[in-house]
Amino acid sequence: MNNSSSNVEVVFVFDGDAPPAPAWLDRPGVTIVTTGVRSGPAVARNLAAQSAQGEILFFVDADVELAPDAIECVQAAFDADHDMVGLFGTYDDEPSADGVASVFRNLLHHHTHASNPGKAGTFWSSCGAIRTAAFLDVGGFDEKYTVPSVEDIELGMRMTANGGRIVLLPELLCKHLKRWTVASMVITDIVHRARPWTHLIMDSRQLPATLNLDWRGCLSGICSILLAGCLIAATFTSIALWMALPCGLALIALNSGFYRLCLKKRGVGFAFSAATLHWLYFVYSSLTFVVVAVETLAVERCTSIMGRMQLPVANRATAQASVLSSVRS
Repeated sequence: MNNSSSNVEVVFVFDGDAPPAPAWLDRPGVTIVTTGVRSGPAVARNLAAQSAQGEILFFVDADVELAPDAIECVQAAFDADHDMVGLFGTYDDEPSADGVASVFRNLLHHHTHASNPGKAGTFWSSCGAIRTAAFLDVGGFDEKYTVPSVEDIELGMRMTANGGRIVLLPELLCKHLKRWTVASMVITDIVHRARPWTHLIMDSRQLPATLNLDWRGCLSGICSILLAGCLIAATFTSIALWMALPCGLALIALNSGFYRLCLKKRGVGFAFSAATLHWLYFVYSSLTFVVVAVETLAVERCTSIMGRMQLPVANRATAQASVLSSVRS
């Protein structure tokens, strides 16, 4: 986008071989580019950014429908705050896809973002904008991410570490068109979210205390694991059920705002189902974090021990070489 909201350039990128362009893309101001081979969203977005001419890059995923005032909202926010380098919004609270998993997932995302306005330590590329100069200054998205993952989070962490300020604007809305199942949710969260995000946190030694990783999220994870442990133990002793009660109540209290939203939107039955899925989400996400963190620390520890073991060997070799040199002399 350029300075005037009426002067908007659209760059549509195909990741892989481009099919025949649909008729709705055949219009002035639309540029179509293609990666040629399936390369992942990081490569595709970087290619789109290189093709764009504007001062602001507004990234939108293919399964996202922008609110009518989204572009004007982005432009006004950047005009009002010249020190801000990036911003992102949220899904609305009216998911298009039916099904408990789809509605739960999109409402959870909406609530998480809508409840954390202001300064953010990450970025969200489904509906997020960055000043072109700032994007190029950090080198764009890391192209090692060849599948949709945490490439936008990693970009946001690099930008904030570089001194940039990113803001979450709940008034910047979009609608997610993706249909979820419980299986796809679990697989995506573990393989493409929790695991790479944990690696990112361990590598950077930085735990952003925002969005899913705020104090409520961390406590909810602990309570969820304790609740699961108590329910398993209840098969052996009934006292474990009494221990599970405070864990469950604490989990409800910590997330009461989200559960009230579910109740308001879809009724009691859905709110109960959403609470169950939410508990499941906390359990597998938290366990993944713990397993990957321990795994990473163990590898680092082994590498350190091996390095110390090899050092004396290297010193002995140097000493033997020095003695041999002296004898020859």
